Amino acid sequence: MNKLLLACLILFAAGCNTKQEETETVTEVENTAAKTYACPMHCEGEKTYAQAGKCPICKMDLQEVALNDTDSTQHNH
Repeated sequence: MNKLLLACLILFAAGCNTKQEETETVTEVENTAAKTYACPMHCEGEKTYAQAGKCPICKMDLQEVALNDTDSTQHNH
């Protein structure tokens, strides 16, 4: 009986830890998905990108933009 109880406690503890890891992974994905990037020199006006990279015009690194600073001109390149 004690071995069964111990096995149940171990499985319960392992299950709780897995749930926390899944929650952290989902949060990381949501944070990554919410990021937008734009040229710091505004070569293309208000145009934004879904991924970090370089500006196609001036070749500077795109910088992360706050969500409320973007508009409907976001492009997925």
